[in-house]
Amino acid sequence: MDTQKGIHSEEHLSIKLLKAVFLCACLLGILLSLFQVLLDARLSSKAIDQKALEMLAMIHEPASRAAYRLDTSMGQEVLNGLLEMRSVQVAAIRLDGASDLAMVERPIFASRYRLLSDYLFAPIRIYRQPLYGHEPKEEYFGELILSIDTAHEGKDFIQRSIVVVFAGIIRATAMALLLYLIYSTFLTKPLNRLIRHLSSIDPEEPGQQQLPMPKGNENNELGLWVKTANKLLTSIDYHHTLRQKAEARIMRLSQYDYLTRLPNRRTIQNQISTMIKKAAQKNENIALLCLGLDDFKSLNAQVNFNAAEHVLVKVSDRIRNHIGNKAYIGRLGEDQFAIIQSQIEQPYEAAEMAQALIKQLDRPFEINGEQLTISATVGITLFPDDGEDVDTLLQQAEFAMIMAKSRSRNRYQFYVATIDTEIRQRKRLEMDLHQALEHEELSLAFQPQFNYQKGKLIGAEALLRWNHPEKGLISPDMFIPMAEHSLDIIPIGDWVLENACSQLHQWHLSGYQDLRMAINLSAVQLQDQGIVDRLAFLLEKYQIPPETLELEVTETSIIDDLETSKAQLQKIKAIGVTLALDDFGTGYSSLGYLKQFPFDKIKIDKSFVEGLPDNRENCGIVEAIVQIGKSFGLKVLAEGVETMEQAVYLARKGCLEGQGYYYGKPLSAQGFIDHISNQHTSPHNANKKSEGDDHQGGSHD
Repeated sequence: MDTQKGIHSEEHLSIKLLKAVFLCACLLGILLSLFQVLLDARLSSKAIDQKALEMLAMIHEPASRAAYRLDTSMGQEVLNGLLEMRSVQVAAIRLDGASDLAMVERPIFASRYRLLSDYLFAPIRIYRQPLYGHEPKEEYFGELILSIDTAHEGKDFIQRSIVVVFAGIIRATAMALLLYLIYSTFLTKPLNRLIRHLSSIDPEEPGQQQLPMPKGNENNELGLWVKTANKLLTSIDYHHTLRQKAEARIMRLSQYDYLTRLPNRRTIQNQISTMIKKAAQKNENIALLCLGLDDFKSLNAQVNFNAAEHVLVKVSDRIRNHIGNKAYIGRLGEDQFAIIQSQIEQPYEAAEMAQALIKQLDRPFEINGEQLTISATVGITLFPDDGEDVDTLLQQAEFAMIMAKSRSRNRYQFYVATIDTEIRQRKRLEMDLHQALEHEELSLAFQPQFNYQKGKLIGAEALLRWNHPEKGLISPDMFIPMAEHSLDIIPIGDWVLENACSQLHQWHLSGYQDLRMAINLSAVQLQDQGIVDRLAFLLEKYQIPPETLELEVTETSIIDDLETSKAQLQKIKAIGVTLALDDFGTGYSSLGYLKQFPFDKIKIDKSFVEGLPDNRENCGIVEAIVQIGKSFGLKVLAEGVETMEQAVYLARKGCLEGQGYYYGKPLSAQGFIDHISNQHTSPHNANKKSEGDDHQGGSHD
């Protein structure tokens, strides 16, 4: 009975081994064959092009004579000769006046491989060659056009590929069977004998029995395995003890953050619970501070991953060294820390602690020889005034920090009951935004852009507006981040692109063919793999010259995934759309982006235009940006131009374009056209902003 079981087990293992080897062999054969097929496809594609060029060269001279003489019959005879080539589908001699002197055509070749060959080589390839007269005066007469049907070459290629694939699989399978026979003879059988012996060992005393050494295998891998297994059997008790110690160490590590060595969130919650119990018994107060690093995600994209972790370690060390024994510190999440103060008398003690921590982080950190600055925002909640349980206090401290960041960073804020109301209002607003498109609450406004060299308005930036039925106009600074967070920005962004392109088309039809349209592209839209096809579709649908459509992206929108952003922008650039880097100078690595990405224009952020020409610091920044633009061959547009003095200064310093209330506030489509009609060409006479104009969203979509 045991022998039969052993035989059955051996056969089962062999079958599994045979299946695995056969599967691997088939996969290997297919992969190698596919590689050979891909190589053949590339060569076939080149061969199609080479044959076409040879045919063009062959008939170029007689075609030129026919075009020169305007001899239709001669041209027809020249082209008829091409029909002997089975791949020629259309051939024509086209004169300079866009009329065909002669043309021959045959039906497209019907092949059952057509679908696949069209995908690989394109259905039709068109080649053109200009026709010139003879020296000394080479006069252009027209062009020679050749259309090649790739189905013939595709059919030959596919038939070759089928043979290659099957031959590869057969060769690999034969080799696999040979390897299986060798492997089964020299390894499987001895291994099965060892397994049967191993199953007879007493688990309670594994060290009392040793596996027998297979004869003839003392010095090979099988012998090494037997020796190692015997050592393992005699040391199980020792390793069991080590495992118990390791489990104790893992338990300790589960309570602390692996990177900063600070208590983790679970340990912090336990510590707060313990401190609350003691404070409740002694009628004492506790302050819980939630410290969050500002814009750590952008910093993480600026430096490499190891450097970002190094920053976190240095931040935790600096906080820990400053606090000492005055409070309990732990790490809540990626860029958040908790500080717990016990036995405080007044809330101002927590405020002093928060201000001191913010000041400590103001000093730069030196990482890999580079000075990095990072700020922090602190939310503060108090026990028992704000809450009496751990989860409530932690949530309130985080809410206070979030609200402080939404207003201005690098500050602290105490939790107050109104924060809950604000959070709920923001959630309600997010729900309303989700339906804003369906309820037709969104609209576009168009802010003029002025060209200093041409002395006239040359286009507009499309700005998104949300007119809430109850709250009125909502600031883009509020609802755009909401849309990006909830991914509503994708349908909203599509709506903006569709309507902006439609409006630009209407302007062109109305006689304003030189007008262009600038549209903001969000980070979520930029990462969308379908954005390039969407843009190409809109350009074709509305017959818009690609150069009149301008897409603006910010540095913060491309740092989430630099490689994907770079690839997406290059694809967009390839269809002819103009690319602009918005809010230039406000991010981390502007010069690096200018080198890596295919931008055509940079937009000076309005914060640098404020105070010109009296603000010397901003003057220096603007002049430097203009010089950077010239160095990289990029156009420069200044945002936030509100006075004649700013416009004159920017034009004199070499800035090419301007945008702001000096040239016009955001207008409706018809208002924008009326504004152009009434606009004088001189920038000094440009429309100034009117009293009481709303500045809302002047540079936001």
